[in-house]
Amino acid sequence: MNKFTLDTNCIIDLEGSRPNTEHVRKLVQAWENGQIELSVVAVSASENQKCGSANRNFSAFEEKLVNVGLDGVQHLLPLAKWDVVYWDHALWSDNDMERLESEIRGILFPNIPVEPPEVIAQNSKWRNNLCDILVAWSHAFHKWDYLVTGDKNFHDHKDELKKVGVNGILYPKDAARLWLP
Repeated sequence: MNKFTLDTNCIIDLEGSRPNTEHVRKLVQAWENGQIELSVVAVSASENQKCGSANRNFSAFEEKLVNVGLDGVQHLLPLAKWDVVYWDHALWSDNDMERLESEIRGILFPNIPVEPPEVIAQNSKWRNNLCDILVAWSHAFHKWDYLVTGDKNFHDHKDELKKVGVNGILYPKDAARLWLP
């Protein structure tokens, strides 16, 4: 059975009426019908919200998943990063895990510092970039088939990311077409 990882933007698509909403809903329906496996990455809970800051607890993310029809979806655990992930929803690392994160960081955001900036406005952008890195890392580490994202940065670096194990990067409309008979 094909395994699809939804990035944070796909969750946001389900919250509103955006161009990719109908395609992501088709994937959710396929998952509900047992045609595909579907996951989100637990680090999506750490993304900045509309208010500009991250949620204070993981339960707000779980509530969001329920509200958009993803109750019970599998959570892929990201690499643990201090002051970004929720510790009970992340993996302690080893050298190979850190190496993979570094390779993905170098592809998606080669100039991002490893440590968070002290200036809050810069920290917000850094956090979102790191969350993207950890979405790609989780998809590769857990060996899922397709990463569904409308984020152009992932698509611009598709070939490079494939070399480090981030396979099957698809736009939501292309992912929805994959499982259709």
